[in-house]
Amino acid sequence: MNKYRNYFVCISLITMSFFVEAKSYNSLGQTGLINLPSAEVHSEQSIYFTFNRSSFIKLGTLTVTPFDWLEASYFYYRPDDLRWGGAQGLYLDKGFNVKFSYKPNSIFLPQLALGLDDFAGTGQFTREYLVSTYNFNNIKLTGGLGWGKFVGGSSIKNPLSILGDRFKTRSSNDFGFGGKPNLDLIFTGPAIPLFGMEFTIPKVKNFSFKLENNPFDYFDFACCGEGLSGESYRARPKDSNINYGVSFKYKDYGNIDFSYIKGNTWNLIFSIGFTSSRVHRKKNKFKPDITNTNKGQQNKENEFYLDLLENLNNNRLYLQTADLEDKNLKMTIDSEEHINPIIYSSRSAYIANNIAELNNLEINEIEVGHITRGMKINSISYKTKDLDLSERYPNVLIKRNSTIEDSVETAYKKHEFKPKVIYPILNYQFAPDIRTHIGSPESFMYSGFGIQLISELQLSRNLVIHSSIGKSLKDNFDEKISNPNTRLPSVRTRIVDYLQESSDDFYISNLDIEYIWSPYKNFFAKLDYGYLEHMYGGFTGEILYKPFDSNSAFSIEYSRVKKRDYDIKLSYSDYKISMPRLNAAYYHPKTNILAKLSYGKYLANDVGYTLDLSRRMPSGWQAGFFFSRTNVSAEDFGEGSFDKGFYFTVPLSIFSKEYNKNYSGFALKTMTRDGGQQLELKNRLIDSFYGSTLNEINENWNNFLD
Repeated sequence: MNKYRNYFVCISLITMSFFVEAKSYNSLGQTGLINLPSAEVHSEQSIYFTFNRSSFIKLGTLTVTPFDWLEASYFYYRPDDLRWGGAQGLYLDKGFNVKFSYKPNSIFLPQLALGLDDFAGTGQFTREYLVSTYNFNNIKLTGGLGWGKFVGGSSIKNPLSILGDRFKTRSSNDFGFGGKPNLDLIFTGPAIPLFGMEFTIPKVKNFSFKLENNPFDYFDFACCGEGLSGESYRARPKDSNINYGVSFKYKDYGNIDFSYIKGNTWNLIFSIGFTSSRVHRKKNKFKPDITNTNKGQQNKENEFYLDLLENLNNNRLYLQTADLEDKNLKMTIDSEEHINPIIYSSRSAYIANNIAELNNLEINEIEVGHITRGMKINSISYKTKDLDLSERYPNVLIKRNSTIEDSVETAYKKHEFKPKVIYPILNYQFAPDIRTHIGSPESFMYSGFGIQLISELQLSRNLVIHSSIGKSLKDNFDEKISNPNTRLPSVRTRIVDYLQESSDDFYISNLDIEYIWSPYKNFFAKLDYGYLEHMYGGFTGEILYKPFDSNSAFSIEYSRVKKRDYDIKLSYSDYKISMPRLNAAYYHPKTNILAKLSYGKYLANDVGYTLDLSRRMPSGWQAGFFFSRTNVSAEDFGEGSFDKGFYFTVPLSIFSKEYNKNYSGFALKTMTRDGGQQLELKNRLIDSFYGSTLNEINENWNNFLD
């Protein structure tokens, strides 16, 4: 069954008990001291959540580390003292931070980092820094320079002014609708030294002491909304330029920092997270029990086929076809648990070889074809001499002995043995349904909890009916006022109306019939009709070309849809749109960077492109960001200027002793606007068929017979 992403399930992920390599986070969610950054970053594939609370600030930050040299974060800032909408404490700001780090191989050289904070926001936290950190195990020393909002009082001449006059002064730039990178400001104007230290407290396990200078003027962080309140003049003044505190790291779970800042305020920082760069529970060893329960068959090959079918099923590997001829076995396999083609093909070959030995059959080579969504996408041929768990050759030799071939889609259908599958096949599950609306000034989050029935009815290998029907049990969406405030057709900004109108009864998130097939070698096609997502229904089709020996893929997509009524049942409104699109993707195996570019028409009848950059690991972990630019002006788009956001997905198998295809993820757009909006489709072909190319297979050889 297809697993549906619950975008808010990250809350459960960050509270799980498997965390590694905890480093201290500062108040803005960066690896660092108290309020100042250090040059350190977490290990790659890390995801951390940080919450900072003082007498007048609430600050939440989600930080992702896709590389060991890059750390990116997104923050929400809600001060208690600023006014918005005529009330105190309702102002809300959000923004992006990014840090680039370099760690020399020499132990005598410090780690270096360059950072840009709030570089595409309203300017509330816009600042830059260059810092270095020496790590002497028991003590860490950090020093550097800060620009922008780091400079709150006395400053020094910008040392970069030797490069030109533009670095001497920092303009008071108008940030307009926000959302645009302010690259002309970075590293300009006066600078200020940053320095601090952290050392472990002797004989006190897991505790460290932090000390840093405090360069800030806290009134500089009150630029927006309706300005200061009377509380601001009591909470924001600074009595000291030194901050200090203690940090407690419980094993590798995370850290809690308790600090005294600006000479008059207590500050609490809580950070928790994990990395997906390694599994957190050791996998059960692959040692299948091979049985021979079909003895006595008159036909020896038929006995072998039946034993093969039964033993593969016992290991949740599903035999589609098999053909034994001249000491060579060809078979095709579908897997319920594995996305890794090396794992399930090598396991299948191992089981087949052992069954052949039990049946006194001699096989020299076993070809395993990979079946995905009813289509053969490629095959791997193994020498049987390599399929020995007790005497393993290095994987590089096994790779050299094996042959990877492109798919010949129709050839496997002529195999001698074809297990009969009785259709239709119904899979279903009941699951919690958590719906959220995040980022409103009135309240950070509106949420609802319910239950949903998710089903998949397979009419054939290629034809499937999907459905998701939910019922809200409790929510507070009625407390939110729907105010689209848009100049464009309200293709997404009426989201609150959908949440409110669907809360009183059951709702149909999707109900569609999907047909996916391969019309020709390396070509895949999809037709999908019905209620495609919670706001739109109609027809969509896509044709994908994904060459076996290339890292590129291309698709043509066409959709004709109507907007659904707010109750999310069976009726439609009058708004309809046709959307042709061109999609391209390129994967770089050495860095695991996946770049996707899409061009065409969007839901509001605007035209433009979407660029999506991510790091996709063979394990299934992925983190990235996207932005869309269309022919809609920043004025017509509204706050945020253009559509953008970020996302990550985490394979849940890293927390399990067994393999599975389940994952959880989180995605967030900085604003819910109407420009640059696409359909939220499942099973887009441009995102599908991992393991169908040569390089996608080759990056998994470390998992041979794993």
